[in-house]
Amino acid sequence: MISTEKLRQPAVRAFIDSLNARDERAFAEAVNEKFIYTCGEEEGDAAGFYTAHIQFVVTDQSSDGYTLTGVMLKADDEVAARLTFVPAGYVSVGKLDISTDVEIPSDSFIDALAHLGGGRAEPKPAAGTLRRLKLGDHYFVHRWGRGGMGGADWINTGEKAPDPDVYQSFHSPAHGEQTDEVRVSRVVSRLSVDLGWDGTYQKATARFHARLSFWEAVAWFSEKYRLAGDSIPKVTGTLTLTGPPTLTVPEGTVISTEKITVPGGKPPYPIDFTREFPLTGLPLGTYTLTLANAVKTGGYWTSKYNTTVALRDHTISFTVGG
Repeated sequence: MISTEKLRQPAVRAFIDSLNARDERAFAEAVNEKFIYTCGEEEGDAAGFYTAHIQFVVTDQSSDGYTLTGVMLKADDEVAARLTFVPAGYVSVGKLDISTDVEIPSDSFIDALAHLGGGRAEPKPAAGTLRRLKLGDHYFVHRWGRGGMGGADWINTGEKAPDPDVYQSFHSPAHGEQTDEVRVSRVVSRLSVDLGWDGTYQKATARFHARLSFWEAVAWFSEKYRLAGDSIPKVTGTLTLTGPPTLTVPEGTVISTEKITVPGGKPPYPIDFTREFPLTGLPLGTYTLTLANAVKTGGYWTSKYNTTVALRDHTISFTVGG
């Protein structure tokens, strides 16, 4: 076995070190953005290589340091292999050719097998259940779970995540909008949750929007008149994020709860608010966001009629971690 400290080329050393440590961020830095690999008829990019090839123990290297021979752990199989690197700059790899039509001395093979799984960097503690990391030209979703070497690790799911702000969206109601009204006042509303990315890790962004209108003569009109005092429309309610049920808390642990009061700004007095919920460190499971006991007060007919509208609860369930 040859330790990586003795590898002659910095780009090759960085590549092998990042692979053996299962450090995907370091791996992404060790390969060029246009990195490709070939293995017989198989070929692919950085994401395809990293997910399939777990570890490589070096038993020999060429005089120029760009060809390594050793034993590779691929899809849980130990395979003798020769890696030929094409550099892209001083510390990155642009292309890798893999040959498995290789014979190495039996004592070298046995020695390499003893080191497969060794020298692995300890994974960092989980900080969120999903991450968004770049490999090559694309961003991919990674899930914290059991890695190929048996330890906890960030696993590339193969799912692309091109949008830095929105990964998944959920709505209440699921389609269209919800209408609540009394005789002369109407509220048309929708609650949404966007699962996106706070840099690397997940976050949830809740958005509420409501359109207000009043009845006059034969039709509904938006709140087009300038109002003052108690006539200015507002919505109050309670916004609560609840975690997945457990044996001790079957109804789910409350992650966050907030009393909200949101006035309309100016005609037609739309009601809008946004709240962000970091998901870092939360366990895998189904979470529920509820806007409960919401009430709209104020409006054009406030001085003459009852314009208080009780909104039916908005509820959205979504899964943290997938």
